[in-house]
Amino acid sequence: MKKILVLAGGSVKGAFQAGAVRAVIEAGFQPDWVYGISAGALNGSFLVNELGRQAVESQSLDWAKAVEELCQLWHDHITTPDSLAWRRGTYELGLSALRRHFEGLLDTTPLRDLVFNTLTVGNLLASPVHLKIGAVDVTDGRIVYADPTYPHFLDYVLASSAIPILMPLVLIGGNPAMPYLDGGIRDMAPIRRAIADGATDIVCIACHSQELHGQPFAYGNLLSLVDRAMDITVNEILNSDLEWAEFFNALLPDDGSAVAAGVMKGFRKMKLTIIRPTAPLNVDIQSFNADDIRRLVAIGYQRGREVMEKDV
Repeated sequence: MKKILVLAGGSVKGAFQAGAVRAVIEAGFQPDWVYGISAGALNGSFLVNELGRQAVESQSLDWAKAVEELCQLWHDHITTPDSLAWRRGTYELGLSALRRHFEGLLDTTPLRDLVFNTLTVGNLLASPVHLKIGAVDVTDGRIVYADPTYPHFLDYVLASSAIPILMPLVLIGGNPAMPYLDGGIRDMAPIRRAIADGATDIVCIACHSQELHGQPFAYGNLLSLVDRAMDITVNEILNSDLEWAEFFNALLPDDGSAVAAGVMKGFRKMKLTIIRPTAPLNVDIQSFNADDIRRLVAIGYQRGREVMEKDV
Protein backbone atom coordinates (compact mmCIF):
# COMPACT_ATOMS: atom_id res chain seq x y z
CA MET A 1 0.00 0.00 0.00
CA LYS A 2 1.28 3.45 -0.93
CA LYS A 3 -0.26 6.24 1.13
CA ILE A 4 0.10 9.75 -0.27
CA LEU A 5 -0.90 13.02 1.36
CA VAL A 6 -1.69 15.48 -1.44
CA LEU A 7 -1.53 19.16 -0.50
CA ALA A 8 -2.99 21.68 -2.94
CA GLY A 9 -2.08 25.34 -3.27
CA GLY A 10 -3.83 28.21 -1.57
CA SER A 11 -1.53 31.09 -0.59
CA VAL A 12 -2.40 32.29 2.94
CA LYS A 13 -5.29 29.81 2.97
CA GLY A 14 -2.56 27.25 3.56
CA ALA A 15 -3.25 27.86 7.25
CA PHE A 16 -6.53 25.96 6.75
CA GLN A 17 -4.51 23.12 5.28
CA ALA A 18 -2.16 23.00 8.25
CA GLY A 19 -5.11 22.54 10.60
CA ALA A 20 -6.59 19.85 8.35
CA VAL A 21 -3.26 18.00 8.24
CA ARG A 22 -3.33 17.86 12.02
CA ALA A 23 -6.81 16.31 11.97
CA VAL A 24 -5.78 13.78 9.30
CA ILE A 25 -2.76 12.63 11.30
CA GLU A 26 -4.79 12.43 14.51
CA ALA A 27 -7.25 10.20 12.64
CA GLY A 28 -4.44 7.71 12.04
CA PHE A 29 -3.42 8.45 8.46
CA GLN A 30 0.38 8.36 8.23
CA PRO A 31 1.54 8.91 4.66
CA ASP A 32 4.53 7.32 2.96
CA TRP A 33 4.78 10.32 0.63
CA VAL A 34 3.71 13.96 0.70
CA TYR A 35 3.05 15.73 -2.61
CA GLY A 36 2.61 19.51 -2.53
CA ILE A 37 2.16 22.54 -4.73
CA SER A 38 2.40 26.22 -3.78
CA ALA A 39 1.22 26.58 -0.15
CA GLY A 40 0.98 22.79 -0.14
CA ALA A 41 4.66 22.59 -1.06
CA LEU A 42 5.49 24.76 1.94
CA ASN A 43 3.29 22.79 4.33
CA GLY A 44 4.56 19.49 2.97
CA SER A 45 8.19 20.57 3.22
CA PHE A 46 7.79 21.87 6.78
CA LEU A 47 6.07 18.62 7.85
CA VAL A 48 8.64 16.31 6.24
CA ASN A 49 11.49 18.48 7.53
CA GLU A 50 10.24 18.08 11.11
CA LEU A 51 9.91 14.31 10.67
CA GLY A 52 13.43 14.19 9.28
CA ARG A 53 14.73 16.20 12.23
CA GLN A 54 13.10 13.74 14.60
CA ALA A 55 14.58 10.79 12.70
CA VAL A 56 18.06 12.29 12.98
CA GLU A 57 17.85 13.31 16.63
CA SER A 58 15.84 10.46 18.18
CA GLN A 59 15.53 7.76 15.49
CA SER A 60 11.76 7.76 16.01
CA LEU A 61 8.77 9.70 14.71
CA ASP A 62 6.32 11.69 16.79
CA TRP A 63 3.56 12.53 14.32
CA ALA A 64 1.55 14.49 16.88
CA LYS A 65 4.50 16.77 17.57
CA ALA A 66 5.22 17.15 13.84
CA VAL A 67 1.73 18.45 13.05
CA GLU A 68 1.77 20.60 16.18
CA GLU A 69 5.00 22.19 14.93
CA LEU A 70 3.43 22.76 11.50
CA CYS A 71 0.45 24.62 12.99
CA GLN A 72 2.74 26.52 15.36
CA LEU A 73 4.85 27.68 12.44
CA TRP A 74 1.78 29.42 11.03
CA HIS A 75 0.81 30.82 14.43
CA ASP A 76 4.29 32.19 15.14
CA HIS A 77 5.83 33.06 11.79
CA ILE A 78 3.04 33.83 9.30
CA THR A 79 0.97 36.46 11.09
CA THR A 80 0.93 39.48 8.75
CA PRO A 81 1.48 40.07 5.02
CA ASP A 82 5.01 41.25 5.83
CA SER A 83 5.75 37.75 7.15
CA LEU A 84 5.76 36.54 3.54
CA ALA A 85 6.46 39.53 1.31
CA TRP A 86 6.93 43.27 1.19
CA ARG A 87 5.01 45.47 -1.19
CA ARG A 88 7.29 47.21 -3.70
CA GLY A 89 7.04 50.98 -3.92
CA THR A 90 5.95 52.94 -6.98
CA TYR A 91 9.50 54.13 -7.64
CA GLU A 92 10.91 50.61 -7.51
CA LEU A 93 8.20 49.27 -9.85
CA GLY A 94 8.72 52.17 -12.27
CA LEU A 95 12.47 51.60 -12.30
CA SER A 96 12.01 47.89 -13.00
CA ALA A 97 9.71 48.75 -15.92
CA LEU A 98 12.29 51.12 -17.40
CA ARG A 99 14.98 48.47 -17.05
CA ARG A 100 12.64 45.79 -18.46
CA HIS A 101 13.46 43.69 -15.44
CA PHE A 102 10.13 43.16 -13.67
CA GLU A 103 10.52 41.22 -10.40
CA GLY A 104 6.94 41.07 -9.22
CA LEU A 105 4.69 43.42 -7.30
CA LEU A 106 6.00 41.92 -4.07
CA ASP A 107 9.47 41.36 -2.65
CA THR A 108 9.51 37.81 -1.28
CA THR A 109 12.65 38.13 0.84
CA PRO A 110 10.70 37.23 4.03
CA LEU A 111 9.37 34.02 2.44
CA ARG A 112 12.83 33.10 1.19
CA ASP A 113 14.26 33.67 4.68
CA LEU A 114 11.51 31.52 6.22
CA VAL A 115 12.17 28.66 3.79
CA PHE A 116 15.96 28.73 4.03
CA ASN A 117 16.05 29.30 7.80
CA THR A 118 13.50 26.59 8.62
CA LEU A 119 14.25 23.80 6.15
CA THR A 120 17.44 21.81 5.64
CA VAL A 121 18.04 19.36 2.85
CA GLY A 122 19.70 17.07 5.38
CA ASN A 123 16.48 16.76 7.38
CA LEU A 124 14.38 16.31 4.25
CA LEU A 125 16.64 13.51 3.01
CA ALA A 126 16.69 11.85 6.44
CA SER A 127 12.92 11.68 6.68
CA PRO A 128 11.36 8.24 6.15
CA VAL A 129 8.39 10.11 4.68
CA HIS A 130 9.26 11.16 1.14
CA LEU A 131 8.46 14.49 -0.50
CA LYS A 132 7.68 15.77 -3.98
CA ILE A 133 6.80 19.36 -4.84
CA GLY A 134 5.67 20.81 -8.16
CA ALA A 135 6.94 23.96 -9.87
CA VAL A 136 6.62 25.15 -13.46
CA ASP A 137 9.57 25.66 -15.79
CA VAL A 138 8.69 28.98 -17.44
CA THR A 139 10.92 28.24 -20.44
CA ASP A 140 9.04 25.20 -21.74
CA GLY A 141 5.88 25.29 -19.62
CA ARG A 142 6.28 21.81 -18.12
CA ILE A 143 5.66 21.05 -14.49
CA VAL A 144 8.59 19.50 -12.66
CA TYR A 145 8.08 17.39 -9.55
CA ALA A 146 11.27 17.82 -7.58
CA ASP A 147 12.38 15.88 -4.53
CA PRO A 148 15.14 16.67 -2.00
CA THR A 149 17.75 14.86 -4.12
CA TYR A 150 17.49 17.66 -6.70
CA PRO A 151 20.31 20.22 -6.57
CA HIS A 152 19.11 23.51 -5.05
CA PHE A 153 15.91 21.83 -3.86
CA LEU A 154 14.92 24.71 -1.59
CA ASP A 155 14.77 26.94 -4.66
CA TYR A 156 12.09 24.60 -6.05
CA VAL A 157 10.14 24.93 -2.80
CA LEU A 158 10.29 28.71 -3.11
CA ALA A 159 9.41 28.58 -6.81
CA SER A 160 6.38 26.40 -6.15
CA SER A 161 4.85 29.35 -4.27
CA ALA A 162 5.92 32.10 -6.68
CA ILE A 163 2.53 33.44 -7.81
CA PRO A 164 2.88 35.02 -11.28
CA ILE A 165 2.92 38.84 -11.40
CA LEU A 166 2.64 39.11 -7.62
CA MET A 167 5.98 37.45 -6.98
CA PRO A 168 9.30 37.25 -8.83
CA LEU A 169 10.16 34.06 -10.65
CA VAL A 170 12.85 31.92 -9.07
CA LEU A 171 16.08 31.08 -10.86
CA ILE A 172 17.03 27.59 -9.71
CA GLY A 173 20.56 27.80 -8.36
CA GLY A 174 20.68 31.36 -9.72
CA ASN A 175 20.76 29.96 -13.26
CA PRO A 176 19.04 32.32 -15.77
CA ALA A 177 18.30 29.28 -17.94
CA MET A 178 16.14 27.76 -15.18
CA PRO A 179 13.33 30.24 -14.37
CA TYR A 180 10.48 28.69 -12.37
CA LEU A 181 7.07 29.79 -11.08
CA ASP A 182 4.13 28.52 -9.04
CA GLY A 183 3.24 24.89 -9.73
CA GLY A 184 -0.43 25.87 -9.53
CA ILE A 185 -0.18 27.23 -13.07
CA ARG A 186 -0.39 23.62 -14.26
CA ASP A 187 -1.60 21.45 -11.34
CA MET A 188 -3.43 22.97 -8.41
CA ALA A 189 -3.54 19.66 -6.57
CA PRO A 190 -0.88 17.11 -7.56
CA ILE A 191 -3.43 14.30 -7.42
CA ARG A 192 -2.92 13.10 -10.99
CA ARG A 193 0.77 12.66 -10.29
CA ALA A 194 0.00 10.76 -7.09
CA ILE A 195 -2.30 8.39 -8.99
CA ALA A 196 0.24 7.94 -11.79
CA ASP A 197 2.88 7.09 -9.17
CA GLY A 198 0.79 4.21 -7.87
CA ALA A 199 -1.01 5.62 -4.84
CA THR A 200 -3.43 3.20 -3.19
CA ASP A 201 -4.66 5.53 -0.45
CA ILE A 202 -4.85 9.29 -1.02
CA VAL A 203 -5.89 12.07 1.31
CA CYS A 204 -6.06 15.35 -0.60
CA ILE A 205 -6.40 18.63 1.27
CA ALA A 206 -7.43 21.65 -0.80
CA CYS A 207 -7.77 25.23 0.40
CA HIS A 208 -10.61 26.37 -1.87
CA SER A 209 -14.31 25.56 -1.68
CA GLN A 210 -16.06 24.26 -4.78
CA GLU A 211 -17.85 27.57 -5.40
CA LEU A 212 -16.59 31.14 -5.03
CA HIS A 213 -20.04 32.50 -4.03
CA GLY A 214 -19.42 35.98 -5.42
CA GLN A 215 -16.98 37.14 -2.78
CA PRO A 216 -16.58 40.96 -2.77
CA PHE A 217 -13.17 42.42 -3.51
CA ALA A 218 -11.57 45.82 -4.16
CA TYR A 219 -11.30 45.59 -7.94
CA GLY A 220 -9.69 49.02 -8.11
CA ASN A 221 -6.70 47.71 -6.18
CA LEU A 222 -4.12 45.98 -8.40
CA LEU A 223 -3.04 43.41 -5.79
CA SER A 224 -6.67 42.58 -5.01
CA LEU A 225 -7.48 42.24 -8.70
CA VAL A 226 -4.55 39.90 -9.34
CA ASP A 227 -5.44 37.85 -6.25
CA ARG A 228 -9.08 37.58 -7.36
CA ALA A 229 -8.10 36.57 -10.89
CA MET A 230 -5.82 33.89 -9.44
CA ASP A 231 -8.62 32.68 -7.15
CA ILE A 232 -10.95 32.21 -10.13
CA THR A 233 -8.28 30.38 -12.12
CA VAL A 234 -7.21 28.26 -9.16
CA ASN A 235 -10.79 27.30 -8.41
CA GLU A 236 -11.36 26.09 -11.96
CA ILE A 237 -8.11 24.10 -12.11
CA LEU A 238 -8.69 22.59 -8.67
CA ASN A 239 -12.27 21.55 -9.42
CA SER A 240 -11.08 19.97 -12.66
CA ASP A 241 -8.25 18.09 -10.91
CA LEU A 242 -10.50 16.71 -8.17
CA GLU A 243 -13.42 15.83 -10.46
CA TRP A 244 -11.03 13.98 -12.79
CA ALA A 245 -9.58 11.98 -9.87
CA GLU A 246 -13.02 10.95 -8.61
CA PHE A 247 -14.18 10.02 -12.12
CA PHE A 248 -11.00 8.05 -12.85
CA ASN A 249 -11.31 6.13 -9.59
CA ALA A 250 -14.99 5.37 -10.25
CA LEU A 251 -14.04 3.65 -13.52
CA LEU A 252 -11.72 1.17 -11.81
CA PRO A 253 -12.93 -2.33 -10.79
CA ASP A 254 -14.72 -2.45 -7.45
CA ASP A 255 -13.22 -5.85 -6.59
CA GLY A 256 -9.72 -4.39 -6.27
CA SER A 257 -8.34 -6.12 -9.33
CA ALA A 258 -6.02 -4.33 -11.74
CA VAL A 259 -7.26 -3.18 -15.14
CA ALA A 260 -5.95 -5.73 -17.64
CA ALA A 261 -5.61 -3.62 -20.79
CA GLY A 262 -5.91 -0.17 -22.30
CA VAL A 263 -4.77 3.22 -21.07
CA MET A 264 -5.78 2.33 -17.50
CA LYS A 265 -3.84 -0.93 -17.49
CA GLY A 266 -2.41 -1.81 -14.09
CA PHE A 267 -4.49 0.68 -12.10
CA ARG A 268 -6.57 -0.48 -9.13
CA LYS A 269 -9.34 1.31 -7.30
CA MET A 270 -7.84 3.41 -4.52
CA LYS A 271 -9.15 4.92 -1.34
CA LEU A 272 -9.65 8.60 -2.10
CA THR A 273 -10.48 11.19 0.58
CA ILE A 274 -10.86 14.87 -0.29
CA ILE A 275 -10.92 17.61 2.33
CA ARG A 276 -11.79 21.15 1.31
CA PRO A 277 -13.67 24.09 2.85
CA THR A 278 -17.45 24.02 2.63
CA ALA A 279 -17.48 27.78 1.98
CA PRO A 280 -14.90 30.28 0.72
CA LEU A 281 -12.18 31.19 3.21
CA ASN A 282 -12.38 34.95 3.37
CA VAL A 283 -8.93 36.34 4.07
CA ASP A 284 -7.29 39.45 2.66
CA ILE A 285 -3.72 38.79 1.53
CA GLN A 286 -2.95 42.48 2.10
CA SER A 287 -4.19 42.82 5.67
CA PHE A 288 -4.50 39.44 7.41
CA ASN A 289 -3.34 39.14 11.00
CA ALA A 290 -2.58 36.50 13.63
CA ASP A 291 -6.28 36.13 14.47
CA ASP A 292 -7.05 35.32 10.82
CA ILE A 293 -4.36 32.65 10.79
CA ARG A 294 -5.66 31.07 14.00
CA ARG A 295 -9.18 31.14 12.57
CA LEU A 296 -8.12 29.39 9.37
CA VAL A 297 -6.12 26.74 11.24
CA ALA A 298 -9.14 26.07 13.48
CA ILE A 299 -11.53 25.83 10.50
CA GLY A 300 -9.15 23.42 8.76
CA TYR A 301 -8.84 21.27 11.86
CA GLN A 302 -12.61 21.08 12.31
CA ARG A 303 -13.25 20.32 8.63
CA GLY A 304 -10.52 17.68 8.63
CA ARG A 305 -12.08 15.97 11.65
CA GLU A 306 -15.53 16.00 10.05
CA VAL A 307 -14.33 14.36 6.84
CA MET A 308 -12.05 11.82 8.50
CA GLU A 309 -14.79 10.76 10.95
CA LYS A 310 -17.14 10.10 8.02
CA ASP A 311 -14.37 8.22 6.25
CA VAL A 312 -13.92 5.64 9.03
